[in-house]
Amino acid sequence: MRLPLFATVVAWLLSPVLAMGQAFVPSKGNGSVSVDVGTIRAAGHFLDDGSKLPGYGSRANHVTFSLDYGLTDRLALGFSLPYIKAKYTGKEEPLNLPDNTIDDGLYHGSIQDIHLEARYNIFDRPFVATPFVAFSTPIHDYPTIGEAAIGPQLNQFTAGVYVGRLLNPFLSRAFVQGGYAYTAVEEILDVPLNRSNADISFGYFLTPRLSTSVLWRRQWTHGGLGYADIYSTTSSDVFLQQDRLTNQDFQHIGIGVGMELRESWSAHFSFLKMVSGRGAHYGEGFSGGISWSFSTSPSLFQQ
Repeated sequence: MRLPLFATVVAWLLSPVLAMGQAFVPSKGNGSVSVDVGTIRAAGHFLDDGSKLPGYGSRANHVTFSLDYGLTDRLALGFSLPYIKAKYTGKEEPLNLPDNTIDDGLYHGSIQDIHLEARYNIFDRPFVATPFVAFSTPIHDYPTIGEAAIGPQLNQFTAGVYVGRLLNPFLSRAFVQGGYAYTAVEEILDVPLNRSNADISFGYFLTPRLSTSVLWRRQWTHGGLGYADIYSTTSSDVFLQQDRLTNQDFQHIGIGVGMELRESWSAHFSFLKMVSGRGAHYGEGFSGGISWSFSTSPSLFQQ
């Protein structure tokens, strides 16, 4: 049973686990540029009942460029674009041959989907709340049949809210942040694939320059097909497109470290474990990146 490494898993691994997060927008004229690298190893799949099925493994490595910029003190725009190389690592004969041309044990790489996001901070006391909208779309055709597929090649529109708070005066060095998002996904064969995602993290500044955090994430798919549906179907199209039609529910936990290297430069590292789910991968991922903060002339944005 097969499932590609979808954009959501990659995108979550790219997020700086330790940064104060998307709930906190940069002030007007300030922004950051980030480059992240990482790897995801899928050792098997969670079945419809939550049990694990080893095999049909894969590995995906990624490099992602991201930009975040404050148009005003409350409105920020974000952009990201990943390059992903994936390969099939299972010992089993790949399914859907000969249409499956990428599960040959070699790496296949390509730019994936462009992601655009707008965030607007509505208030910052006693905690920060920042609604957002986002859109991701493929910028070219890429294979979607096979374990080494780098994504589902679907248009996706997301709306949600980020929240966060420093925990002073009780814990002056601690912070908590989280969020909820609902994503409307382009349908395949008239099968709805919309989903909800939620996450929460707790972080602590060990020093003014060094922080650590723990993370919990969850996804619910409002539609899709279970493996029992896919493997009992008489439709060859459903079986061929099973990678994009699977109902994916999962739970991840993670840890991370963030550090300020020097003025305007910071680095972050994270580890994510896929601990439970159905119709989704189990395995783990590592990610690390470096960010550069910048400021533009305020005069460019004055009327």
